[in-house]
Amino acid sequence: MSRPIGADGPGAWQTASDSLAGLEEVWLFGGGVPRRASADSLPAEPVYRESRLAPAVRAAAAAGARRALVYTDGRLADARESQDEARRLGLSLSFVNLGSDYPEVGIASVSAPSWIQAGDTAEVRVEVVAAASPSDSVVVEVVDDRGRVQMAGRVEAPEAGRFAPLRLAFRVGGSPGERRYTVRIAGPSDPEGRDNQRPFYVQIGERPAGPVLISLLPDWEPSFLVPNLDRLTDAPTSAYLWLADSLVTLDGYRPVSLARARRRAGEAPLLVLHGYGADAPPWAQALVRNAQRLLLLPAGSRAFELPGWGIRVGFPERGEWYLSREVPASPLALDLSGYPVEELPPLVRLRSIEAERFWTPLDVQRFRRGEPGPAVVAGAVGSRRWAVAGAEGYWRWAFRRGAGRQLYRSLWTGLAGWLVTGRNGAGLALEPLRRVVERGEALAWAVPGRVDSLVVGLADEDSTVVWSGSAGPGDTLSVSLPPGGYRYRARAHSGERLTTATGPAEVERFARELLPTPTVLVDAAEVRTGAGDGDVGSRGLATLGWPYLVLIALFCAEWAVRRLIGLR
Repeated sequence: MSRPIGADGPGAWQTASDSLAGLEEVWLFGGGVPRRASADSLPAEPVYRESRLAPAVRAAAAAGARRALVYTDGRLADARESQDEARRLGLSLSFVNLGSDYPEVGIASVSAPSWIQAGDTAEVRVEVVAAASPSDSVVVEVVDDRGRVQMAGRVEAPEAGRFAPLRLAFRVGGSPGERRYTVRIAGPSDPEGRDNQRPFYVQIGERPAGPVLISLLPDWEPSFLVPNLDRLTDAPTSAYLWLADSLVTLDGYRPVSLARARRRAGEAPLLVLHGYGADAPPWAQALVRNAQRLLLLPAGSRAFELPGWGIRVGFPERGEWYLSREVPASPLALDLSGYPVEELPPLVRLRSIEAERFWTPLDVQRFRRGEPGPAVVAGAVGSRRWAVAGAEGYWRWAFRRGAGRQLYRSLWTGLAGWLVTGRNGAGLALEPLRRVVERGEALAWAVPGRVDSLVVGLADEDSTVVWSGSAGPGDTLSVSLPPGGYRYRARAHSGERLTTATGPAEVERFARELLPTPTVLVDAAEVRTGAGDGDVGSRGLATLGWPYLVLIALFCAEWAVRRLIGLR
């Protein structure tokens, strides 16, 4: 209703407000609970972000109304339900259509990478929606914060209410940092501009420091391990496969330089090496020697030592190794207890692990009998922490839904969480859950579980602080603000350590309700509940007067008859 009715006309809301002057009773509808208002003091703009009429129909009927005049732009989300409710309750509806008659288009969604290396190509996926075919095609542009067009594309206008996808790719340059871009519709012209442009942010530079997994052996394990490592921090896991003496990414098998992977592994809060054995290449051995937080899943048929750790991994033993019912005492004992171990498939190739001090989260037994052996071993060497898997084939647990998948998740997320704990705040996710939110939605921050408290402050474009809040571990900070650009400053306290982060956050002028949709009215102009002046049709008895007169007459007649026959 905030749209203009024509290309140069007033808004639908203002037109309706002017037409309602002098009416005795006005209801504002759209949300789940309609609101009464005075015709002389209506809000300056719509108060609801939805277009539901049925709740207002029920409220008006309950208040005793017999007839209602509905001012609407015609984009009702529950047109049929409203019609059925009006007929059931005996409420006659008449409509005044304030919908626009000009072609409308809008940007329904924008998907862009959150980070990109300088000089690489950013791919942006856009969905365009239309209320009517405005022309043969729609021109969409990507512009930077200075208004310079980075890429433009053309897409055929979709049918009313349908979406048309478009892919835009452009090369990103400039210095590292946060960069704001806008996707906008350049043509055809549309008087409602709030749904014609959508902003997004891209971090230019190195990928944020998340866990790094390097697999030296093609296997199922990394496919199940990476999604669980992604739960550790807001930064995604970088996963690589050593294949034919070169590194490729696991998510697309794109080549990656060894120097870049080694640099990222050095910055990572956790290094995971899968398939590491006695014949590991020298660069992998160097990564193990320099790692501060190490999770290793061994492979091969020979024993070996971890350089720089004083840990020896023995020869693999044949047989099937089943999870023991008894859970050893460990930091993860509570999370790993209570699983039906009888349903889990066995592990294979169990190895002995020799270290000075260690603890074991799970034990296994060969063919469900005999002395238990450690399924995983973990420990610390000074300020460094390590964990080594004692067997192979953990991915078999994750293949089975239910208990197996839950145990797999609890084991590796719990173990990885213990490994990264106490690493000087590395990996803490202090940015908002979404950097750009729609109008009416809240900016939110999830408090990391490894901090004592999180304090967030928001300042507007004039550097005036407009909001601040704090919360403890596991909570969420959120605030709803007017559309505009803001800058946040977050401070995470963990003991005596302090980790800070700053960056942009934005509330769009866009709202989902602004997207063009086909006009949907109940019938052509009016819903009538009776066939004529003397026919009530399906009107509810509670809205009529004569049933009450009949009931009163029957009560009086009963009283008179009882008096005549002598009953008191």
